[in-house]
Amino acid sequence: MNDERFPFKMYSAQGEGRLINSRLSYGCMEIVEVISGSVRAFIGTEQARAEAGEFLYVPPSLVFRLESEDGAASVRGIIFDSFILETNMQSYESEILYMFDVQSKSRLAVFGEGHPVYETLAIYMQESYDEYVLKDVCYNLPVRANIYLMMTALLRHYCGSKSESDRLVYHNVVRLRPVIEYIDAHFSDKLYIDALADMIGVSADYFTKMFKDSIGKTPIDYINSLRVNKAMQLLSDTDSSMAEISDTVGFCNANYFHKIFKQYRDTSPLAYRKSTK
Repeated sequence: MNDERFPFKMYSAQGEGRLINSRLSYGCMEIVEVISGSVRAFIGTEQARAEAGEFLYVPPSLVFRLESEDGAASVRGIIFDSFILETNMQSYESEILYMFDVQSKSRLAVFGEGHPVYETLAIYMQESYDEYVLKDVCYNLPVRANIYLMMTALLRHYCGSKSESDRLVYHNVVRLRPVIEYIDAHFSDKLYIDALADMIGVSADYFTKMFKDSIGKTPIDYINSLRVNKAMQLLSDTDSSMAEISDTVGFCNANYFHKIFKQYRDTSPLAYRKSTK
């Protein structure tokens, strides 16, 4: 999706078992609607079950896989480049996009009837799909407009500071930004809690508590999630050995890699690789 005139695509899938093979899209966001049946979504190291009529948001840079449950299921979705949002927000709103990226990856949600964003997703997904199928003159314009409306609803859901506790989380996530960005760029290196805490001038104990309260994971859990997510991509897309992958993603040895991977995915790295073929 490098064509800025059409920075999105729509798709549909149906059947039993695997509906979407493991994939990772850098710089792309995705909204998925379950049309019939029920599905199990694997997004990074998290998973969720969604029923007909419900929606999922898939953040960029996370391995995504979708399987049907209890028989056949069908889904449709829209994938779009993140620059659709980035190029239409003011510079000061980059903080909002950062908050959205962190929160959406930490708080995997299923949006069903009754949820505040459900109606917006349902209306504009249908309108987008109709435009995409018909492909009338300038159909890309209303689809792009619908993406803005759906993402506005999601941004407000994840970033709205409606209460004192919300505002505290927002403040702490912003304060943690240099640490989060450093971890995201260096997760395969040796990382030490004391050094990360020093980046924002707090003690290791306070840093760990603030991180857990704000991000929803401990620093170690967050780092391991990034490593396992990258390992899943390498297991799917390469023929690298377990030792090579272990070293690439930052685990100290293949045995420890096996232990942590199974802890997060409830299967071994080798079994995961076989399941993606």
